[in-house]
Amino acid sequence: MSGRASEKADAVKQLSRRDFARGAALAATAAVLLPQEVLAQSSVTPADVTEAAPKLSPEAQAEAEEKAASILRRYGSRLSEEQRAEVRKNVLQGQRSLEQLRAFPLDNSDEPATILHLVAAKES
Repeated sequence: MSGRASEKADAVKQLSRRDFARGAALAATAAVLLPQEVLAQSSVTPADVTEAAPKLSPEAQAEAEEKAASILRRYGSRLSEEQRAEVRKNVLQGQRSLEQLRAFPLDNSDEPATILHLVAAKES
C-alpha cells in the first residue's frame, strides 16, 4: 500500500464498533433526556395536517391515509396525539413529493442524467 492509502485506512479504522455504539447510546440518551418544552415547541396540530391534504388527488390522499394508518397501527400505542398528527403531516408531505415524481414522464429507455465513472487511484 502507498503511504497516503495507508493513512486513509488508519483514519477509517480509528472508529471502532465499541466507540460507535458508545456514541449512538449517548445520542439516544440525549434524545430521551431533552426537556419536554423543547419537543413541545415543534408540535403539530390536527389543523396543520388538514391544510396539507387538499393539495393531493383523491387516489394519492387514499394512499397516504393507508400509509399513515399502517404506521399508526404499528407504532401508535407509543405516540402522543401531537406525534400522531406529525406522522400524518409527514406522510402527506411525502405523498405530495411522490406524486410529483410519478407525474414526471419517463420512458424505460431514458438514460440517467449522470453516469458514475470509476477511476483507479494513482499509486505514487
